Amino acid sequence: MNRREFIRNSAMALAVSPFVSIAGCGRKTVTDFAIVGSGPAGIALADKLAQAGKQVVVLEGGLRQQSEALQAMHEVEPGQWGLSYNFGWATQRMLGGTTNLWQSHSPRPHDIELMSASQRGYGVDWPITPAQLRPWLASAEAWLRIRPADPANNPDLPLNPYIESSAALRAFLQPHYQTLEAGAYGMFKRSGMDALRLLKHGEIDRVAALKTVAIHPGTTVRRILMDGRRARGLECVDQQGKALTVEAGAIIVCGGGIQTPRLLWNSAAEGIGNHSDWLGAGFMDHPGLRLYGHRDKPLLPAGAAESHLHVRDMLFNKAHHGLGGTLLRIGLIPGPEGSEYTLIESLFEQAPEHSNRIVRGASKDALGDPLPKMHYRLSDLDKATIALGQRLQRTLAEQLGGIDSASPFRHSSHHLCGATRMAKDPADGVVNTDLQVWGTDNLYIAGSSVFPTSTTVPPTLILTALAQRLADHLINNPA
Repeated sequence: MNRREFIRNSAMALAVSPFVSIAGCGRKTVTDFAIVGSGPAGIALADKLAQAGKQVVVLEGGLRQQSEALQAMHEVEPGQWGLSYNFGWATQRMLGGTTNLWQSHSPRPHDIELMSASQRGYGVDWPITPAQLRPWLASAEAWLRIRPADPANNPDLPLNPYIESSAALRAFLQPHYQTLEAGAYGMFKRSGMDALRLLKHGEIDRVAALKTVAIHPGTTVRRILMDGRRARGLECVDQQGKALTVEAGAIIVCGGGIQTPRLLWNSAAEGIGNHSDWLGAGFMDHPGLRLYGHRDKPLLPAGAAESHLHVRDMLFNKAHHGLGGTLLRIGLIPGPEGSEYTLIESLFEQAPEHSNRIVRGASKDALGDPLPKMHYRLSDLDKATIALGQRLQRTLAEQLGGIDSASPFRHSSHHLCGATRMAKDPADGVVNTDLQVWGTDNLYIAGSSVFPTSTTVPPTLILTALAQRLADHLINNPA
């Protein structure tokens, strides 16, 4: 697709958007904070900053409805090992980002997952402690409408109904397993699983209505403009193909696990934040699969529509020291004539390998900017983790009644982590513990790309917690 087709198609998609656009040749806007991306990290940041009276501009490349022309701007070029999955569709280029597909599966990470190297002999330790992250996890649960597995973690939130409905299941499994936790999910409007969709449920409109916020869809950020250590602005193109410069006191990139490192690569000859050769490196996802079965003797209480339970024993078994963890999610729903259907889903933790990397590609998008190229494969350590995790998964499924069928192995769960990772030392990552890009004065990154390890849990809860923590830092430490 060429530039003219891109502009025409995106203009057609814009017709359904109620947001006021910024257009005009060579226009400039100035704000306190410029945020790139309207997913959960970007909107959580904008919400908290605006509540503190800060001027915020949110720049989103997509619109209210998905557009193939805009989504094509997220294409990913295969690297030296090819690609087993179309990662260009792993992020949604539209308002709300991947929350438009989010299933709201949001258990908390165990402390041992953030101290992975020191306690499990695997990966690296996070440069922030579990105690530092814990209050922000509680804040993120409230903002995302998550019902936590343990009410004591967040007593002000409504009770998770899966605690009661999984009681018989927990009792059945307790002789064999150590960590049995009710499934933690978003329940926006009802007692069952009901993920918060930032666009569908009006959260983007609510934040856009705040007095000091402007959200601009259909605006492609092409590069970050640097003046020495200072990020002075963003070079953009609006949906009409007109140039736009956004200048800000601070810039926060929330573009997701692939588009964030891409923007940093495209903003300077050697990339921004690549001082230690970590830009784009350490990319991780959650491979997984599902096993389906049934039980003749139900474990659900009468009248329950479903229940969910997590098993994470692999993290705590010393025999598995040096391997990644596996989260096993059990789902139960009623079947015919008093029977029950079972689902056992796995999320396999992936190691942060430097060779799994997003770099600047040779192919160009419709505006002539380099697309990202991804060098990505499962390491021998990943394969060992997956092999053990699959054995544990099959054992659990057999204990619950057997296996009727299995899904194909899933190479991606759309949990894109690690390509601008956080570190205590600039030699080991791209951002510091305040998510500030090393070597810059006012450039920050929020999102799962800052994760040093993937943990065993989906990233949305943690990335939202980190975004709110960053907003608090920016409010209390003005540039």
